[in-house]
Amino acid sequence: MSWSDGMLPASFRKVTFDVICTRDTGSRDVAVHEYPYVDGGDVEDLGRKPRNLRMTAVFWGDTYEQNLQALIAALDEYGGDELIHPVFGSMPNMQCIEYGAYHEADMPDYCVVELVFLECTPGNPFFTNEYSTSFIDELFNKIQGLMDMAQDLFDTIMAPIRMVQKYMAKAKALLGAMVGMVTIWRGEIVGFISSVRDFLNYPSAFLSDLRSALSFKSHDSTSSIKNNQGSYSSYSGSTIVANWKDTKALHDEVIHLPAALISGEKDSPTGIPNGATVDDIKELVAAVAVETAASLAGNAANILSEKDIVETLSPDDIELIVNDVRVTLQLAIDTVREVYTPTLDIASSAETDIAIRWQPLIDSMKGIALDIQNLGNAAITARPPLVRRLVESPCNLHLLAHKWYGNYDRANELQRLNPHLRDVNNIQSGELIYAYAR
Repeated sequence: MSWSDGMLPASFRKVTFDVICTRDTGSRDVAVHEYPYVDGGDVEDLGRKPRNLRMTAVFWGDTYEQNLQALIAALDEYGGDELIHPVFGSMPNMQCIEYGAYHEADMPDYCVVELVFLECTPGNPFFTNEYSTSFIDELFNKIQGLMDMAQDLFDTIMAPIRMVQKYMAKAKALLGAMVGMVTIWRGEIVGFISSVRDFLNYPSAFLSDLRSALSFKSHDSTSSIKNNQGSYSSYSGSTIVANWKDTKALHDEVIHLPAALISGEKDSPTGIPNGATVDDIKELVAAVAVETAASLAGNAANILSEKDIVETLSPDDIELIVNDVRVTLQLAIDTVREVYTPTLDIASSAETDIAIRWQPLIDSMKGIALDIQNLGNAAITARPPLVRRLVESPCNLHLLAHKWYGNYDRANELQRLNPHLRDVNNIQSGELIYAYAR
């Protein structure tokens, strides 16, 4: 793949700009040891120097002045920050050491800005950050692809069921379960609308309703804490984790709903045919499990890809989210295997190609589970190492943050890392506190 296929919009401190040219250089520091009357010398490699990144940015149009001012304000801020390189992606800690803006009389409303960045972190090579914008987009594409495959498989399964007389009892059980689920959602969810009730002829319509219900029922941990301007100015890790737990519980409820209606564990508002068993709707159970797992994975990706949100979460919080997704995906994998493994024995005589359609779902869910795990791992390891430090004298968290970091504002960070503390204003000497190493 060429770099043009994955090119990213450049930005610094989240201020975007267009780039027409980059020149990225690296050099190594060496010590040369020379000796009298000996040709040549010993060259000792002392390591790579900070990489030097040069970019030519352009601004034009009626809004060029505002956009230029926003970039200059970002460049003038103290310290390094994340630079999104159009080719190399996210570079977490880059310092702007020089910039220059050039205007020409023949080109009004147009400006060229030369930028020079120097990396602040030792040993930070190109292409090491796998979790750039392109990675997140690829993950969401995988999740959408999984849902599309699940829909295709369900459509293929339902085709003979609605046409062959011997499947009549099975068809009634499937229809009863699907209509019952949609009817329950209509009563529980404000704004939920179902377009059809003939799910035997339009099985994809049921999956569409399922996705709508999951979207309505989910407590989106990002949108629910935004203020009116759409920013994340006021939220906490505890709020996000609480919303996530609610979302996980609601997804679990949906996963078990089809079987609960058939078994009588939950009353169906539309009635279930007499003699119907869970085995009659096993394909529906598998489809719901896959769709629900995909929805939960999408919610987790939304949380773990948002830097401002991740910074409020403790490593335990991130681990909780990742583990919940992996458990739900594993449940879906086990369900699909249980339902469709017998089709391999009759693949040559089967009316459809189901036997070769379900394995790609397994592979897709495995890949999504690994991506979510890697995303969570990246969120944790992007921070300094987590250590346990000894409190040497009685204090509160603000004093402790000032003593350890020279910044009392990091008291909230210490509180997130130590939810077991009963009184943050009365911490005794000798207590062990979780804290970042720097």
